[in-house]
Amino acid sequence: MPRLPSSPRLSLDRRTLLRGALGAGLGAGLGAGIGALPAGAAEPGRVSFKSNPFTLGIASGDPAPDGFVLWTRLAPEPLKARGGMSAQPVDVTIEIADDPAMTRIVRTATETARLELAHSVHAEIEGLAPGRDYFYRFRAGDAESPVGRARTLPAPGDALAQIRFAAAGCQRWEDGYYTAWRAIADDQLDFVFHYGDYIYEYAHTDVTGRDKQPAPRTMPADFPACFTLTDYRRRYALYKTDADLQAAHASCPLLPSFDDHEVANNWAADSDPKHTPADAFLFRRAMALQAWYEHMPVRRAQLPHGPDVRAYRGFRYGSLIDVAVLDTRQYRSRQPCGDGFLAGCAEADAEGRSMLGAAQEQWLTERLAQSRATWQVLAQQVMFAQFDWRGFPFVKETNAPVVDLDTWNGATAGRERVLAMLQAASIANPVVLTGDLHRALALEIRRDWRDPASPCVGVEFLSTSISSIGDGPATEADRATMLRNNPHLKFFSDKRGYTRHVVTPKQWQADYRTVDSTATPGQPVRTAQTLRVEAGRPGLISG
Repeated sequence: MPRLPSSPRLSLDRRTLLRGALGAGLGAGLGAGIGALPAGAAEPGRVSFKSNPFTLGIASGDPAPDGFVLWTRLAPEPLKARGGMSAQPVDVTIEIADDPAMTRIVRTATETARLELAHSVHAEIEGLAPGRDYFYRFRAGDAESPVGRARTLPAPGDALAQIRFAAAGCQRWEDGYYTAWRAIADDQLDFVFHYGDYIYEYAHTDVTGRDKQPAPRTMPADFPACFTLTDYRRRYALYKTDADLQAAHASCPLLPSFDDHEVANNWAADSDPKHTPADAFLFRRAMALQAWYEHMPVRRAQLPHGPDVRAYRGFRYGSLIDVAVLDTRQYRSRQPCGDGFLAGCAEADAEGRSMLGAAQEQWLTERLAQSRATWQVLAQQVMFAQFDWRGFPFVKETNAPVVDLDTWNGATAGRERVLAMLQAASIANPVVLTGDLHRALALEIRRDWRDPASPCVGVEFLSTSISSIGDGPATEADRATMLRNNPHLKFFSDKRGYTRHVVTPKQWQADYRTVDSTATPGQPVRTAQTLRVEAGRPGLISG
């Protein structure tokens, strides 16, 4: 398998020292939120809330065969800088039952919510039975949360008849209502993979879309672009007040990742498109990823250390599915040729370019070598397959293929290394899950993407956005151009929605679910297209 160039010898430059300072400064504060109290820190006290402290809902996530993470954040006034909380720590009781009426309590735990982590709670529950539903609620003072449903992973190697889950993300507040999240809640799934863009960092606006139409809903006028920890916390708080999103979180576990808008549009490693000095950008990244941790049901292993978060990790659903959640932001090469949708960017094909970085590539190599699942999932953020964007209204006419350099098409050598890993590990049924583009696509991953007769080595299901606006070919002629230039493309939709996956040992079924409109709440959600993959026979089948 081709290898990345070896890492240069470590030197203590300003950037290295900055990471150390952030880790020592922010990390020390964060550690106080989850471990031993620092000297002089306040002890938890009795508390009485004048209003509901569970305004941001509850969630479960990152399951294991014997447990899961349970999350909430105390915020009686969620859009205030501290969520309406004082600096006083608060003890939060978690009750877990094996029935939805919470009559048979099987486990009780207590966690302390502290200001250092925005009074969030990440309770790592252990010692439960594998492969079954549990139900939970939180108590703080005299307040009680709604009841949520969690689910443990199956025991390692268990033979499963079926797994049902959704892939979703890209949920800009101003662009519309979260009707798709309500549909996900109604689906009662085993889990949801969130591919990222949980929030958008942009400032308040009254308009949306390329044609600047009035926004279906707006943020408060005092919401600037996110740069500080308070900015990011308030943004998550706003999004999490949505009742449909809360219902989805309460319905099943979340496997969260992040893409660019949790920090800044199209950021890559220590850079952003505005060419902010790396030293300054890493401070912003640290604030953003702390807020991400504070609002996601993830484990202490995902606790940020300065600007760094170990976001890549794996989940095994018996012998049926192995899920590798990847991180295509923190360790990637900067976008080549200045980024954008371009033709003829030779830099994109440079051997040393990567989307994962050397350490994550090694982790993935080892995980694939150990995988014995029927289906191997790469759950990640940006388009993996080759794609020619000619035919879209924002692309200039040219005779050469136009690629999106923020995707794996901007680091083709990195993609080849991943394909080589899959081949070396004899992975028979690779499935790539993606988002980012605000459009729904289904693609066959072929050795030669322009040749329909070339061997198919896997499939990619790219989910559309929950609400964020996208666009498609302007005319039927443009659509014909897109399909002609991409014979491996088997489905395209510009509607909002999500993708629901139903997986058995014999086949993978992807239902592309679309919302009629996000301009008003409660619109119908329909299945626009169903595609299938038969185990052992890579390729997409309609219907």
